[in-house]
Amino acid sequence: MELKWLEDLLALLEEKSITRAAERRHVTQPAYSRRVKQLEEWLGVELVNRATKPVNIRPIGLAMEADVRDLVNRFYALRNKAHENQNKITFIAQHTLSVSRIPQIIRNINTLSPKTSFRVMPANNNDCQNLFLKEGDLLLCYQNSSQPINFTQASIVKIKLGNDYLLPVVSKELAIKMGPIKAGMRLPILMYPKGGFLAESLAHMCLPPIFRDYRVELVCESAFSASLKEMVLGSMGIAWLAKDLIQTELESGALMSLEDLLGSVVLDVLLFCKEDETNDQVTNAFNMIGSF
Repeated sequence: MELKWLEDLLALLEEKSITRAAERRHVTQPAYSRRVKQLEEWLGVELVNRATKPVNIRPIGLAMEADVRDLVNRFYALRNKAHENQNKITFIAQHTLSVSRIPQIIRNINTLSPKTSFRVMPANNNDCQNLFLKEGDLLLCYQNSSQPINFTQASIVKIKLGNDYLLPVVSKELAIKMGPIKAGMRLPILMYPKGGFLAESLAHMCLPPIFRDYRVELVCESAFSASLKEMVLGSMGIAWLAKDLIQTELESGALMSLEDLLGSVVLDVLLFCKEDETNDQVTNAFNMIGSF
């Protein structure tokens, strides 16, 4: 059985002429007819009625079209998948980092290795580790002093890519409306759900004095920093956002930092790699990212 025999049959079904099908398949008519005959012998049925002029495709051949087309498509999909997996790197990334750092990392890798393709799987920081062990090649996530990341597997190596900072920010419009922030005043807060990495980071370092000194009003909770960012830009409240995510808005003045009043959190940005389970392409990417 050869794939080209099935493609020959599809050409005949579409052209409804052996002459035109042979031309389309770039073979002589006798060679094309022999290949159709070989397919018939393999299947054990006659697909073409050769007693008519021009020849007709028998009902069994017509009935096979959908299945044959699906089978041919699946063969090529399998080939494409094999090539994709050979050159694909799967990143597991904390949601914020998948927006703030992953695009630039991919651009940098593609500059040096343009044939590489990527898969990015965002996840909550607390879920990243398990997802990385099951499906990922590289893990990009946060860590802070109160919530260190420790893998028990000795084969997992890491690089620190620097720091990010959770900064309390407010839109320029809301800052003007609120006026100077004073003890006891109402603060509209946009927050991460309790139990998540970023929420716990704030709970350990920033929130206790805020709850003590101000009247906190929880406006909205969201696990997605990008969502909270849009709410802050829409003057809905104050949120602690990663500096990498809002650098442009801070520089333009669209967002204002309240770090001096409400405190901030230092975050380590870490990249992990499964040293003994990865191919050379992943190892090279890991080393490349560390050198950027």
